[in-house]
This record gives sequence, structure tokens and C-alpha cells, in this order.
Amino acid sequence: MAILALTTFSCSSDDNATKEEPTTTNSKYIASYWLDDYTQYILDFNSIDKLMTGEISAKGVGIEQGGSCFPANNTFFALSTEDEGSVSFHLNSAGKLVQGGKLAFESSYAVGYTDDKKMINIGATWDGSSSDYELMIYNPNTISIDARKFNDFVVSPENKKVLYWPTGAAVSGDKLFVPVYIKDVTDGTNKILSSDATVRVYKYPSLEYVTTIKDARTNAIGLYYTNTGIVQTESGDIYTFSSNANAGGYPPTAVSSGVLRIKKGDAKFDPGYFFDIESSTLKGKVLAAYPLGGEKVFISYIPNSVDTKDTYYSFLSTQTIFKSAILDLAAKTIIPVTDLPDHGGDEFFGLGSMYVENGKAYKSFVTGKEARVYQIDIATGTAKAGALIKEGLYLPAIAKLTF
Repeated sequence: MAILALTTFSCSSDDNATKEEPTTTNSKYIASYWLDDYTQYILDFNSIDKLMTGEISAKGVGIEQGGSCFPANNTFFALSTEDEGSVSFHLNSAGKLVQGGKLAFESSYAVGYTDDKKMINIGATWDGSSSDYELMIYNPNTISIDARKFNDFVVSPENKKVLYWPTGAAVSGDKLFVPVYIKDVTDGTNKILSSDATVRVYKYPSLEYVTTIKDARTNAIGLYYTNTGIVQTESGDIYTFSSNANAGGYPPTAVSSGVLRIKKGDAKFDPGYFFDIESSTLKGKVLAAYPLGGEKVFISYIPNSVDTKDTYYSFLSTQTIFKSAILDLAAKTIIPVTDLPDHGGDEFFGLGSMYVENGKAYKSFVTGKEARVYQIDIATGTAKAGALIKEGLYLPAIAKLTF
């Protein structure tokens, strides 16, 4: 059985490895940037207006840095499984973006945030050589792992080749929720099997397994490696998003794409709540959700008529077949996003790729031959085109850091 290793090692830095809490309210905006050749950079901006005007370029200004970036408690964490390790960035007292400590992660397939401003990381063996996955609590203040625990994600002990695969993580109170889909690795491939909406529940922060909950009203939750299928809203309620879509990489079944709820304090799906997206005025299937504050989320969806076998796994594609809307989850109301062209999928860039400030949301979109940042008015759903992304297609993460 393969055991996932995690070690801490030192690195050179012009700041201490442990990040100090800011004593001023000065700030900068930070974004990760993937170029066409997949080179990765981290950029900083003095104003949010820089995301809305002119062009965004990494030439001569960015820090080259591999890894999927996640804003975490006033840091910008580049989570990488390469030998160089994961790197934490923050602003020093002069407002310069600097590297702090490093952590070596053997594996990372699902990530989520906690109520106490930490991050969940779930490591696994993609080839199914082990069903023991490692759950970890990453502390951005100390750049260390506060807790870690292995748990068996096998569907049935009788067949170790059929596994639950994590698509995200979210914490509400003393519970950690991990949505999963089922995959079969018997023949050496990763076949996705149709299943009910399924979430594994753990105690937080002990990471002790509690139970697995299921709901037959919709299909598997989330998408592979995007962490956009589960959201905790301001109320503390947890909402899950099931695409039941070819575009999400799933074999569609007779159920509807929709949203389920787990009420704050509960460890079960709310039987009285189901937000049917497929039968709504959108007539579409939800692919991804991003929190907007309160009980609202921004969603990317594909129209029912467009989702065919030809669009299989197209959330990884630049095909302009997706639309967007704003949902009030508690009220079950929908505001279609206007003035945003039909756009491509989100690649593997989900959690952290939308930034919210002063009633506006900012995110990059591929809209055909170009990619731009768009500003979306949360109250009206009206979008405004911003800066052209000159050398690439995506800003996978956007954040505001203070110093």
C-alpha cells in the first residue's frame, strides 16, 4: 500500500517562515496567471482597477511559480506536488510580495476552506493502488500541517478497485464535508460510475470519519479537481452542486441537475430542499459554483440542449458553450448574468478563481479568441469586460492581501 508522505523543509526567504498578522490596512491584489505554454506566474496589483483596464502581462513583472494557488488567511499558497514543494507568499512590511516557508505535498486532489481560516487538503493515489486517502489541515499562519489522518475511501470492502473520489471539501462548525463520485479502476482506467449525490462526513478538527450520506434526487457532486461543487454560505449551511452532465464528465441519468442543502449543525441532506436547475428558467445543468457572500453564488452552467456526448468533459475545454447566473440559494431565485458572452470551461481552476469586493465579483473567462477579466454586479447580474489576458487564458486565483 502506498503511503503518502508529508515533510516540512526550510527555504531561503527575506521574511520569517511564520507569517505575522498585519498591523496596517495597506493592501495589494494578487493573481496567479497561466500562460499559453502552461508557465505559471504570480502577479501583484496596487488597485483592483488594474484587472479592469488595458492588458495583463507577466513579462518582466511576475514571479514564476508552479502550483495551483489558493488564497488562505492573508497568504497566497501555491500548492504543488513537485519536488520543489508548495510555497506560501505574503506581503512584507514594505508591501513586497515575498516567499515564506515551503511544504512538500506528495498528493493533492481536493481542497477546501475551514471556519477557522485554514485549508483542507486531501491526498490520494490516482491509479487506485491504495484506497487510503490522507486528510490534512493546513495552517497558513505557521505554514505547517496541524492535523492529518488516513481514511479508507473504498465503496465496499469486498472490492478495493471501486473507490470514492473527492471533488472538494467544506467545513461548517465541527463537521468536514467531502463530496465524492465513484470510480472503477479495475481495468487500469478511471471509469466514472453514475451514483447518487454522495458526501463523506468527518469530525473537525479531529478528521475522524463519521458517516457517508446519499441523496437520490440528483447525481454525483462536483467535478474532478475543481473544488467548485460544494459551498458554505454565510448562514453556515452547506450547499452541493450536481451537474449530471456530459460536460462534467459524468454519464447522465434520469435525475435532474440541481442543488442540495445540509443545514448548519446537521450531518444529513435536507429532505425539504432541492433547487432543480435543469427544470428552472435556466433550462441547464450546473457545472460550478462560487460564493458571493450571504446566501448567493455565481454558477457556470450548460444549456440542456447543448450537453451531449460531444461535450464530454468539456469543463476542461475552451469551447464557448457555458453560460452564467447568480443564485440566491435560500430564496431559490435566479438572475441570469448579462453582457458576459458564452464562455469556455474553467479548466482545473475553480476554488479561489473568483474574487468578491463591494458588491462586485471578478473572474477571468475565455470567450472565443480572447480571454478577459469580467466584473459582475452581484445585485443585477450585469457583467463588464475588463483587462485582456495577453499571454494566456486564465487567472486561476485572485485575492487581496494586506500588510
